[in-house]
Amino acid sequence: MLEVELYEFTSNSAQFLLTPHEFDVDLDDRLYTSLPIKRNELALGAEAAKSALELQLPPDCDLVRHLLAIALTGETTSITLRIGKRDWWDDSWGDYWWLSGTRWMGRVLGVEIADDVARVRCESAQVSLKRIGLRRLYSRKCSHVLYSSACGASPISASAVVIDRYGRNLEFEDEIPDSVRGGLAGGWLQTTEGMRHMIVTEYDSGVELLYPVAIEPGTEVQLTVGCDHNTSTCESRFDNLDNYGGFTAIPNKNPFSTGVF
Repeated sequence: MLEVELYEFTSNSAQFLLTPHEFDVDLDDRLYTSLPIKRNELALGAEAAKSALELQLPPDCDLVRHLLAIALTGETTSITLRIGKRDWWDDSWGDYWWLSGTRWMGRVLGVEIADDVARVRCESAQVSLKRIGLRRLYSRKCSHVLYSSACGASPISASAVVIDRYGRNLEFEDEIPDSVRGGLAGGWLQTTEGMRHMIVTEYDSGVELLYPVAIEPGTEVQLTVGCDHNTSTCESRFDNLDNYGGFTAIPNKNPFSTGVF
């Protein structure tokens, strides 16, 4: 009998069926694609379901591209780790795969790329369900994810052609288009393959990204403006103040540290 792990990632816009096994697994007409996946050790027994899960995947796989893209829209991805087993019945049936149970369920918290590996952090469903109180942050600045359904702002984008690359900096063929000039910090650069890279800052002829990327000169990219989550930016840049999610009237005086009077 052979036992393998089966991962199912599901969001509103996509689903990924993966396995760290050396070949694809076809189970109940669902194909789990082979992919090098490493994970941390989970606790034993009943505590396993509550453990946090951290995965290591190739940074150029479709799942990582998808997680990077939806991280900027606020879309949630659920993850289920199941165990599949293979038996040999007889010559007429041959190999037979079947599910022996679910080991872990939760949601993806975030993804980061470093040292040629993508690390995906996941939170157990039991932990998130038992969390007390509202999940939304109570803060002066807006807590909405930019361009998410809660934000409601319309994306502001423009295209540009890369002519040079050095480190985290990209130079464009022409200056940054006027429609996005001055607002790219906190936004992103998107390639034709759909990969998104966060923009840290901009200057007249280019941008600085969060990390180095391999974009060849002559490549056309899409530049999308960001937001600093202030009311002035929400109103002047996006005309979206009605959906502002911050609480600007929070008192500056903390009664727990200074007293009520």
